[in-house]
Amino acid sequence: MSGDRASGISDGVMVAVIGCLGTVIALLWLWGGLAGAIFGRGWPGIGGGQLLEVLIRLPTRLAAPASAWPAPARSRLPGPAGCYAALALIGGSAALLLRFGRRAGVTSLLLRGQGGARWATRAELRALTRRRSSGTAGRLVLGRRGRRIVRAEERHALVAFGPPQSGKSAGLAVPALLEWNGPAVASSIKTDLLAVTLARRQTLGSAFIFDPFALSGVSSHTWSPLHRATTWDGALEVAWRLAAAGELDQRGVEGGDFWAIAAEQRLAPLLFVAARTGAGIQSLVRWVYGQGTRELHEALDRASVQTRDGAEQADVHAAYDAVRAFEAQADRTRSSIEATAQALLRAYRFARVARSASSCQITADRLLDESATLYLIGDAKASKLLRPLFLALLSEVVDRAYERATLAGGRLELPLLLCLDEAGNVAPLPNLAEIASTAPSHNIQLVSIFHDLAQARTRYGRQAETVVNSHRARMLLPGVADLDTLRYFAGLVGEEEARDLTRTTGAGGTTRSTARRRRPLVAPEALRQLPDRQALLLYGRIAPTQLRLRMWFEDRRLRRLAGTP
Repeated sequence: MSGDRASGISDGVMVAVIGCLGTVIALLWLWGGLAGAIFGRGWPGIGGGQLLEVLIRLPTRLAAPASAWPAPARSRLPGPAGCYAALALIGGSAALLLRFGRRAGVTSLLLRGQGGARWATRAELRALTRRRSSGTAGRLVLGRRGRRIVRAEERHALVAFGPPQSGKSAGLAVPALLEWNGPAVASSIKTDLLAVTLARRQTLGSAFIFDPFALSGVSSHTWSPLHRATTWDGALEVAWRLAAAGELDQRGVEGGDFWAIAAEQRLAPLLFVAARTGAGIQSLVRWVYGQGTRELHEALDRASVQTRDGAEQADVHAAYDAVRAFEAQADRTRSSIEATAQALLRAYRFARVARSASSCQITADRLLDESATLYLIGDAKASKLLRPLFLALLSEVVDRAYERATLAGGRLELPLLLCLDEAGNVAPLPNLAEIASTAPSHNIQLVSIFHDLAQARTRYGRQAETVVNSHRARMLLPGVADLDTLRYFAGLVGEEEARDLTRTTGAGGTTRSTARRRRPLVAPEALRQLPDRQALLLYGRIAPTQLRLRMWFEDRRLRRLAGTP
């Protein structure tokens, strides 16, 4: 708190005047020194008091600046040309520093000082708002700021939070799929994503729809977990992917990880035997539910007879040992393991879902070889039942994409889009944080959409914040009511410095006092009340900004891509 008389000069003004004077004197000292050192006879030695005299004399001696310096120093200085050349060097150096400082974000930080949070300036957003002709092809569109399109940097991951009807599908997922030219995977519990984008995606390549319950009214393509389980290593991978869904669902449950791993160990030999002998998905389900034990042992014997070399024989022995190890467990332990494994495959007890595994039309390589599209469709009820299957299929695609990127020198030849609408419901990848961090370098674009932070925590537990923070771009859409989500964004936006001015009038005159305090740049309740079709964007270290969502049905170009007048 500071006070002063209205008739006097405030402390702030005095400090500003002294600071400006000191800066000018310092520049004058630097000018004379560089002029003498570069164009004259050496650096002129001069004191602070003498510099003040130079400052007073200089305005009347601009034709011969050296004459403003004291005689001893004047002899070391060059003529007018040398003096002004040194001044030009100082000005040019300052301009270069300012330019590169802006590019690196240093200037804005220095200018901000301790002033606190603020909204992003146009200059700070320049890298995100370049016009389409400036190398923006393939960059994910986040929304509009004024008349400018805001795009993420190449392949940088996006996570968005928004409840139903907030515009997350129409403003983010649909535009991303319509504009993407490479292979894509899209998941959703609503069929409108499929309905709007299918025609466009079919013009680019094959469109695979994995919709076991036929919710979309479109015939589902087939996919079977047995396709990649014909070797022991392959069966272990498929079992791990299926069990990952159970591990996510049982986080927070005492011993949940143990039972998920045990279920994985139970599933691996059953998957292997069913795949090697052609027993099919129905036999696999019977074995998981403890039926057909004799049939399982007969299938193991057939698999052993059918081996062609030592490697295949070793695979069969590994499967046989795993079956025997399970059967040696205590009855109570066996029952618990079976219950966990049954939960992972219970969807196949429905005839429609079992038919979706009758063959394997969908493979990761077929998707990645062209600009194909894979849709994972399940409503709010079916998605929980189908989650292990969706997660196994999605993980298979992601794992294969990373393998192909490694073989190609680190990056996929065709960029892959992973558009995970309802990322917490349909197919919550267990390693989503790692994918968000590493996907850009492998030419993979990730879009993760959650209802709120509470949903992410339900799936990822204590790792939820790590998952969110691994995405370069974070967006908050209108209507989020989860207080933790609102506080998270308000905290990252930060606090601004506010000044309260108080005037007091008394017998001695008027006294002014100024108090400084910090307050949120935007309060959580204000974030909850974001206007429709607006969103808050936090991008890397750039200051926050507010965007207008680009709804596909309001954008002429997107409507044309969707084939809608």
